[in-house]
Amino acid sequence: MCTDCHTAHAVQRVTNPNDRKQLTAEARQRIPQTCARCHNAIFEKYKKSVHGAALLENINPDVPTCIDCHGVHNIGDPTTAAFRLKSPQICAKCHTDPARMSKYGISTQVLTTYVADFHGTTVTLFEKQTPDAQTNKPVCYDCHGIHDISRVDDPQKGLEIKQNLLTRCQRCHPDATSNFPDAWLSHYIPSPEKTPLVYYVNLFYQIFIPALLGGMTVLVVLDAARRIYEKAEGRKGKGEGRYAKMKDEAESSKS
Repeated sequence: MCTDCHTAHAVQRVTNPNDRKQLTAEARQRIPQTCARCHNAIFEKYKKSVHGAALLENINPDVPTCIDCHGVHNIGDPTTAAFRLKSPQICAKCHTDPARMSKYGISTQVLTTYVADFHGTTVTLFEKQTPDAQTNKPVCYDCHGIHDISRVDDPQKGLEIKQNLLTRCQRCHPDATSNFPDAWLSHYIPSPEKTPLVYYVNLFYQIFIPALLGGMTVLVVLDAARRIYEKAEGRKGKGEGRYAKMKDEAESSKS
């Protein structure tokens, strides 16, 4: 009930006096402890995660609290297929924000690259067409965790560690071998620094395909123009021939 979160006689300010839509730093830091009154086991995981530690220890306002993912007074059931399918959009609220991600050197292409691959395309399709249907394709938290998200370079769970990534892939692909994760480009657009081979192959096709199609278009246009010109010249020649014949006939009749 209201008093379980806000208390009865010790209600504290939640929003900024100058901006009712913005939480105060103190209120954001209180949210996990408030939810922990009922969800303590989840809180214990959260406070050790990369998000929870940044909020509770460093008072970092950029990291999400419980309400950023679950809502405030409109909390839905997180175990439904609909919540699962929309979860990439929830993560994207922070992870596609350039101002926020630039502080930590994190790519903002996470949603774009996810939606572009087979997993993300399928999840997006399900979300739009059959939001209540189950799908076995992974969403963000299947790989990164839910309340216990770790830093990507964490030696125990971080997905920058190849063995950790392979272990995560094997949850869905039990036959995956050690080179299986090599096909994944992470959430970064191909670049000369990170993936030079993929970058230069893409660059080649970005130049080759437009040049090929452009050349074919020019060839077709020139061929059509030639045919039109020859047809016009043929008509002109026939017209001149008829005129000459008529002139000859006229002169012969006079004579």
